[in-house]
Amino acid sequence: MKKTIRKISICLALILVLANFSSCAFLKNKLKNIKGELVGNSFTIDFYDNYGTDLLTIHGNKVGLEANYVSTDSIDSDGSTTTNYELSSVVTLTVDGSQIAQTGNTIIFAENGITKLEDFALQSTEISTSGGSINLLDRKINKLQNLIGTPKIVIVCSQLGIPIAVYGGNSVYWEIPDDLPKTTKLNIDGKALYIHRANYILLDSSIIDFSE
Repeated sequence: MKKTIRKISICLALILVLANFSSCAFLKNKLKNIKGELVGNSFTIDFYDNYGTDLLTIHGNKVGLEANYVSTDSIDSDGSTTTNYELSSVVTLTVDGSQIAQTGNTIIFAENGITKLEDFALQSTEISTSGGSINLLDRKINKLQNLIGTPKIVIVCSQLGIPIAVYGGNSVYWEIPDDLPKTTKLNIDGKALYIHRANYILLDSSIIDFSE
């Protein structure tokens, strides 16, 4: 009986300590967070600077990306205080339980099984197209095809426009997740590719000339 009471007392003490710590951290940092989990099996995570240099590569199974919002108070003309939230430039990654904070760099999360197109090169930087019907109808068709998945090429560049990597597949669709900051998700032939803080061009393969 005494052992049971002691265990309960220890648990209550731990709960109180954690509650006080959380409250202090909230008041001190005044942060509001949006958390997103990357959906996929295992990921290779590459960090690039603005010049396209591969700074760091991490391999992980469970990956989360968290945006940080800092609260700011403003005073109205009537003296009332309003709290607003501004997006911080710092994002926090959780990889297999470990934490990584970073800001400014381009990050590519590639699910294992996705490979870069190493030998890809545009035959010309000028592309001529023809065909199609009415723009309104074409947009509806393209949205439907995106849900189904079509052959596409994605050219990823740093924020200064320096090419980093090229990916492609026969069945590709893309979306912008609500719970992941400054991130685009692509599904390439059943594998996930997440692009964070990057310039990129997503092209239908049909408009690219692959001939020599």
